[in-house]
Formats: sequence, C-alpha cells, structure tokens
Amino acid sequence: MMSSTAGEETSRAGVRVVWTVSVASELWFALMWVLDQLPKMRPVRRAVDVAALEESLLPGVDVFVTTADPAKEPPITTVNTVLSILAADYPADRVTCYVSDDGGALLTRDAVEEAARFARLWVPFCRKHGVEPRNPEAYFSAGAGGVDGNKARVVTRAYYKGTAWPELPRDRRRVRREYEELRLRIDALQAGDTRRRRWSLADVSSSWRRGTADDHAAVVQVLVDQPSRNPNLGVGDGDGGNLLDLSSVDVRLPALIYVCREKRHGRAHHRKAGAMNALLRASAVLSNAPFVLNLDCDHYVNNSQALRAGACLMLDREGGGDGVAFVQFPQRFDGVDPSDRYANHNRVFFDCTELGLDGLQGPIYVGTGCMFRRAALYGVDPPRRTPRRDDDSGDLAAGAEPDKFGHSTPFLRSVHSALKKNQPPEQRGTASPPCCLLDAAVIAEATELVSCGYEERTAWGRDVGWAYGTVTEDVATGFCVHRRGWRSAYCATAPDAFRGTAPINLADRLHQVLRWAAGSLEIFFSRNNALLAGGRLHPMQRVAYLNTTMYPFTSVFLMLYCLFPAVPLVLGSAAAGGAFSVAPSATYVAFLAALMLTLAAVAVLEVRWSGITLLEWWRNEQFWMVSATSAYLAAVAQVALKLAAGKEISFTLTSKRSAGAKTKERFAELYAVRWTVLMVPPAVVLAVGVASMAAGVEGGRWRRNNGGTAAALGVAFNAWVVAHLYPFALGLMGRWSKSLKPLLLLVALLTVRLLCFAAQFHTL
Repeated sequence: MMSSTAGEETSRAGVRVVWTVSVASELWFALMWVLDQLPKMRPVRRAVDVAALEESLLPGVDVFVTTADPAKEPPITTVNTVLSILAADYPADRVTCYVSDDGGALLTRDAVEEAARFARLWVPFCRKHGVEPRNPEAYFSAGAGGVDGNKARVVTRAYYKGTAWPELPRDRRRVRREYEELRLRIDALQAGDTRRRRWSLADVSSSWRRGTADDHAAVVQVLVDQPSRNPNLGVGDGDGGNLLDLSSVDVRLPALIYVCREKRHGRAHHRKAGAMNALLRASAVLSNAPFVLNLDCDHYVNNSQALRAGACLMLDREGGGDGVAFVQFPQRFDGVDPSDRYANHNRVFFDCTELGLDGLQGPIYVGTGCMFRRAALYGVDPPRRTPRRDDDSGDLAAGAEPDKFGHSTPFLRSVHSALKKNQPPEQRGTASPPCCLLDAAVIAEATELVSCGYEERTAWGRDVGWAYGTVTEDVATGFCVHRRGWRSAYCATAPDAFRGTAPINLADRLHQVLRWAAGSLEIFFSRNNALLAGGRLHPMQRVAYLNTTMYPFTSVFLMLYCLFPAVPLVLGSAAAGGAFSVAPSATYVAFLAALMLTLAAVAVLEVRWSGITLLEWWRNEQFWMVSATSAYLAAVAQVALKLAAGKEISFTLTSKRSAGAKTKERFAELYAVRWTVLMVPPAVVLAVGVASMAAGVEGGRWRRNNGGTAAALGVAFNAWVVAHLYPFALGLMGRWSKSLKPLLLLVALLTVRLLCFAAQFHTL
C-alpha cells in the first residue's frame, strides 16, 4: 500500500516536471517569436541613383581585405578579390586597397604582388570594355558555363558598355591567356610553399627571414603607389609590344598596400578585430580616406558601381546621410548547390530581417560587404548629436586624446582631420583628401602603428575601432555604433554589389554557425548587452539586438521538446506518470490549429513583402532546426564553460574555396562526410523522431492509451521534426544521397516498420 502511494507521488512529480518544462518552453518560444517579428514592422527599400552623384563629390575610400591562412583561403581567391577592387568604377586616385595578411605568409605576399603586376593589364581592359564582373575568375568562368553552372553569358552589342566593340574578342583572348599564366605562377608559388614558410622583418631595411603565424614582426609594403590626380592615357598595341590598344584608356591604378601586423607569443591579438584595427590605424597615416570598406578575401566586387552606391547613401544630405555610420550590403554567394541544402544564401535574414531593420535605426553589421564612416569607428557621436561650439578646434583636439588613441603624433593628426570632416554638412568640405607621399618615414610610422604593443593602455577594442571580447566582432561593433546614436543603411543593388563563397560541407557549415552563436552569447554576457544600452538606441533596435544575442538559448528548450517523445519509449507509459497519456480536448486542438494557421499566415506575408521564395523560406526553417539541435547547443555549453572556468572560445577559420576552382566533381564538398561531435545531438533527435512515429503508427503503447487524436498529433509532431532534419539526413548519407535520394522515403518507411516490430515485441 505504501509502495503504491509512493509510486503515485512519483508519477505526479513526473507529470508536474514534464508540464512545467513544456509551459516554460512554450513561453520561451513565444518570447523569441515576438522578438523576431517586432523589428520587421517597418521595412524600407532604398533605391540608389549613382548617376546623380557628381564626380567631384566622391570621397576617398580605403578598402580592407583580410586573410589569415593561405591553406584555408587560397591565394588565387585573394588575388581575384584584389583585382576586382582595383578595377572598380571609382576614381583611381581616391581608392586605396589594403591587404591584411594576419598569418604572415610569404605565399600571400608574393601572390598579391603577382596581382599587382597583372592589374596593369586587367584594370585598363575592364575600363576599355566595361567588363562585368571585374573578377577575372568569375568573368572568364562565366564564358565556360559560369561559376554556378549557369549558361554562358554572351555580351551582345546592345549590352556592351565599352568603347571598342570590334576589339573585344581579340582583347579578351589575350587577357585570358595572361590570366591563365597568372594562375600557373600562383600554383607554382603554392607548390614551393609546402612547408608554410613564414617570414618577418627585423626592420625596414633588413632582408626576409622566417617566422611563424603567431610570432612575426610588422610589415607595411607599398606594392602600387598612389596615382596622380590627372588621367594617364596608355599607348597603342603597336607601341612597345603592348597586348592591348590603350591609347584612349586611363591606365592609372589605385594604390595597393600589403600589411602584416606584428604578433608575439604571450600577446593578445584579438583575431580579426585586432587585424581590422591595425588596418584602421595604418591607413589613417597613409591615405586617411573618410570611408572604409571591409571585405573578406573571398568576397569580390561583383558590381563595379558598388563603391559609388555606398558613398551615395553616406552623402545623402536630405536623407540624413551624415548620420549614417555604415552601409551594409547583402551577402551573396557563388558555388552554392542549386537546392541550397544548408541555407547558405540566408535570404530570410538578408532580404527580410535586415530590410525590416532599415526602417528603424538600420541593419545589423554582419561583417564583410560593409562601408563604414571612419569617424564613427573613432567612438564619436553623430554630428547632429554633437554639441555645437563656436571654436571647433578645442573640441576636436579633445576627441583625439592620446590615452584613447595612442601616442603616435601623425596618427593623432589624422584623427583630428577625420573628426573635422565629420562636422555638419555646412561646416565640412566635400573634396577628397589630398594625397600624401608614401615615403620611408610614413611607412615606418605605419609599421609602428601595427605593432602588437601599440594598443596597450588605450581604448582600442573598447571605445575605438572594432570591438574585442567576442568572436563575432562585427555584431558587437555595430551595436557600439548604434548605441551612440548613429544610424545604418541597407543597400541592395542589381546586380549584387559583392559575391563570395560559402561552406557547402555540413561539418564546415555547422562550425561556422557555432562560431556565430557563441559570439552572440559572448555579447549577451558582456558590457555590450542591449539591455544596458542608453537612450539613444531605438526601442525596436534594442529588441533586434536582444534577439540576435539570445537566440542560441532556444536550443535548450527545443532539445527537451524533441526528446520528450523518447520518455514513454524508454520508460514505458506507466513509468512516465501518464504525462503523455492525456487525450487532448477539442478546445486544445482548435487552439493549436488556429495557432499554426496564424504562424503560416505570418510566414506567407513575410515571403510576399520580402520577395523571397517559399523554398528559400523552407530551407531556412530546416537549417534552423539543424543548427538549434547542434551548433546552438554547443555554443551554450562553450559560453557556460567560459563564464564558469574562464576557458576561451576557440576560433576556427572557415575554409574558403574558389567557386570557379577546377575540381573533378561539382559540389564535391557537399557530399563529403566529415564527422564532428556537433552531429550527435541532431542524429539523436532524428532517431527519436523516427522511433516515435513508429510507436504511434503501429499501435504501440501510445496508441492504446491515448486514442486516435493523441496518436495523430504525436505522429504529426515527430513527422514535422523529421522533415526539418531532412537536409541533415542527406548530409549523413554523403555520396549515397545522390543516388538514393528518391529512395530515402522508402528507406525511412522500412526503418519505421522495423522499429515498430521491435516496439511490439518489447510489449509482449
């Protein structure tokens, strides 16, 4: 009798636990849904007319290209990105391209130098014939089927934008031959760099010597000097053995500067954020352009007018352009499989969420493809919030404090100049900054600015530059800018402004998402938490940042929900305390149906106004489930260890491959199976879902105790989970998914039948 009473008490306790967790999970899901939907209420679509921008108003632009490891970031990819920047449709004397080699690899430096030599032919060719895109790999691959396997793009006379139509076929053949030779030279450099020779410089005049990726001296080297202000026409193809007739083409090249910041053992380098801050300081004394564009080494300029479009939004006085800190362009990718199995295009975020935020305080900064106002990175307030003074010099001098920026006098002067340009429109000039002479003294000063000890006892990484303390420095930096009162703008151009590569392998994609999720949680538990921001942050912008930094917690509740069906299978219905044996009422079923219809209606509405397709929306939903049951859960565990034991989160560089790379099989990475511990939780959830459907369909315990309605709802829930994990199942199958995909449903059915037989045998 007493044991029976104790058993009933245990059952009631089990019921209370299950339903308490269920209610808590539902409340959390509702909260996150509200946080996700509220910031989308005021979407804005911007149209940019670059033709209306006068040439004389175009400001200087410093373009930062970052790379860290030539083994994961092929040099040919970096070379094509650099060439697309140098060939952009922008005045050559107002663009400076900086290549940051954070690994100090001699291979990267030699490859960029090869790019500088080839640019003397490629850039005039692009200007002469109006080439699009101005990435040689993408341009020539398009003629052979395209980087995505599309049909070859044939340029007809009606769409030709150049000045010498009859010469295009001959010039194209000659330039393509030179590009193939460039590829061969870079391949030879890679073959001779198998031992990963690292280098460093003891001083400016010393010779090259070996170093390591984490221990090398600073180097700043000018590969292409700054051009003159006046156009410089080339010569004909018959003069001096030139390959092209450039007698009517401006052959000037934008400046190209190679930067390798100093690294020493025992020093904090702050990963990509530290490299970006080093570029920000070095560029300040070399060119000091008011605008800064940052690109990953695999993101090339796909639309030659992209720089003009970004400058247009920054200079829009009537639209409050002087208060815009940065312009975020959507990220588009080449080389993604046609079905986009792992939602690499992320259209829901870029074409829905970011578009909605543009109607508030602006889109979130998400790294590559973003043009910044230099003054905003110096930690100052927007001009319309800065107190007006009769004498600006005192205020500007106070802004350039040595304790904040460091003790370099030339750099402090450049900060003063940048802050002066940040004054209201009626007080600042619009002409581009004068070109400075890149002599040995200036190079030496820039080299000192990228030393590893310059940031000590300064505000770099806290109030100045890119933010430290998280692996997602982009989101944290954008938040710091927004909370000072700055705005941002979203610019989607046609054709796409920039295009890059994305990991199509399941393991690589999960590790990428893990880094993003862990970085978001780091921001949530830091001084950059949106709840701690001041009154200058728009209320809905605050909600958006909360959603951006809290979403990984959803994985905990989702895992509980997905694993609940396994309880009666493992313990039995009686041991589960009847928690899964309550027949749903008609009111509950009606409420559930109304709720699902409402969510579906909201999803359809988002698809309609954002312009994405239902397939893209569904792919996003599927990979969200895969990420939430794997990478998000691991991110929560990593950040918990960091908070409890001080264990830093490791940074895994995403492998980047060229979309036009010649491989034996297209999308070979998609079918490669690389096992990682991140695959264990979703595999368990998938197995539980299939087994739970088996128990419901074949009349196991659930069906006998619950009745038809409960069994139907249980099967529907588990089928919904399994459908979301379908891309994950294909990833586990590897190459078998190519031939067995049509038979996958049959295999699943046979698996269900086998599990049902095992469940029935267990009940006997």
